[in-house]
Formats: sequence, C-alpha cells, structure tokens
Amino acid sequence: MNYHKNNSGFSLVTTLFILVVLAILGSYMALMGISQNQTTALSVQGVRAWYSAVSGFEWAADRISTTSVCPTVPTVMSIQGFTVTLTGCTTYNITEGASSYNLYDISVLSERGSFGEADYVSRTLRATFGGP
Repeated sequence: MNYHKNNSGFSLVTTLFILVVLAILGSYMALMGISQNQTTALSVQGVRAWYSAVSGFEWAADRISTTSVCPTVPTVMSIQGFTVTLTGCTTYNITEGASSYNLYDISVLSERGSFGEADYVSRTLRATFGGP
C-alpha cells in the first residue's frame, strides 16, 4: 500500500507535461498554416504583378506600333491595383545589308504596396520589341 501513496502525484505531472507539449505543437501547426497561407497569397500576387507588367509592355508595344516612337518615360498607369511604370524605352536603328529596321528595348516595373511592407510585391520586365 505504501507503494501507491508515494506515486500519487506522478500521473498529474505526466498529464500536465503531455498537455503542454500538445499545446506547443498545436500552436506551431497553427503558425505554419498561417505562414503557408501568406506564402500562397504572395505567390498569387507575384503572378498578378507579372501579368500587369506584361500588360504594360503590350501597351508600350502598341504605342510604338501606332506612332513608331517610344512612349514618354516614365509613364505610370494602374492595372488591377498594381502601379505599372514604363521605366525605359530605347530605340536602336539596325541596318543589315540594304534593309534597316528599329528595335525597341522596353523596361516595365509593376508593383503593389510599399517597399519594406510584408505584402509588397513587384516584378520587372525587360524585353526587346521589333517595331516598324
């Protein structure tokens, strides 16, 4: 009978230890879930920023096709909540034999939020366009 009296508080300590460990694991899993959701949301925003930059590039290519002149730099526009800025447009006259044509080096920046914030996202696109 003395054996049971000496171990009477041991099951309480074990139960408390298991509860603390389970609480820590549960909070860790909740934080991991939140982090994963934020990562997924930023990934989606990154894709949206990329397509906004592509839209800005296509706008500049259309302006060049229409006027044969680079648009004014910087040109700022808003596309689906993103600030899209035409950051550069350079014309290169290329001559090959008897024919000549223009190449346009276009740079576009698409961003949302402010630099340093947790939800800031930006994409830069630079491409060469063969115009008229």
